[in-house]
Amino acid sequence: MGGGVGEGLDFGNTWGSGRLPIDADGDGNGSVPDGNAHQPTAPSTRDTLMSEATTDQARNIVGELYREGAGVGDGGTADAIREELASGEAVGGRSHVRKGRERLRQIERILRRNPNHPDRELLERLANDLRDALGLGGN
Repeated sequence: MGGGVGEGLDFGNTWGSGRLPIDADGDGNGSVPDGNAHQPTAPSTRDTLMSEATTDQARNIVGELYREGAGVGDGGTADAIREELASGEAVGGRSHVRKGRERLRQIERILRRNPNHPDRELLERLANDLRDALGLGGN
């Protein structure tokens, strides 16, 4: 059990935003008229998880755990917890430990009530990442 950024999450083959590089000047090298190359951007972890979720319930949890524009690790609550525990300082001025525990209980409750949840695998990965960040061990 580590504590590395994003450790415990396996999102599979997730590269590719579906956006094609722009080749505005038509020279075949992806450059735009001012000569700057346009690089396709990889989707954020949040975007990848949102696209994987098939239910509103799972999308809501992903939305709670991953904020747009978050600057620590992969942008998720688990990485914010890891940073807080390592540094002793709150990330963004607030502690994420309580939030992580609350979301973990929420996920566990959902899976207990619906063992055949369509997003079970995704929710289990999120729960395991939170457990790892909180030092509770994954299962």
